[in-house]
Amino acid sequence: MKKLFLVVILAFSAIATSALAATASGTFNVNITLTSKCEINTENAATGAVITDLALAYTSFQTAASTGSTSFGVRCTTGEVIETMELDSASVTDGTTGIAYTLALSTSGTHAVGPVASLTNQTAASTGTTFYVHGNAAAGQAGTVTAGTANKVRTLTITY
Repeated sequence: MKKLFLVVILAFSAIATSALAATASGTFNVNITLTSKCEINTENAATGAVITDLALAYTSFQTAASTGSTSFGVRCTTGEVIETMELDSASVTDGTTGIAYTLALSTSGTHAVGPVASLTNQTAASTGTTFYVHGNAAAGQAGTVTAGTANKVRTLTITY
């Protein structure tokens, strides 16, 4: 009987102790600092990303213009606006071949005749938006067969 009494007292003691248990809670903020950005190539590209080359095949004195295009992707933080997208030059004479050509930045894959050195107030989706550079070398050029400094590397700069 004493054992039964002791078991009953211990059970009531455990119930009383759990009834006296309390909790406390608090709140806190999670502060996220976002640095927005735009990238060329729609991937996590390093600064100075390489864009696929634009090819212009030309035969001296040809009767039709030589045209070519390349495309590139740009993705930006949602809501970011590209203030300017600019080529370093849109009217160029190649230093090796002596062939003059123009470049045209465009939002369309339809060939555009330049020069169009910049686009302003563009938006790019966070999943990527395609832009184009169209090239045009006018007909009737002779060209030059001499060694020289090629004016081949062009730079595209995006300011956002």
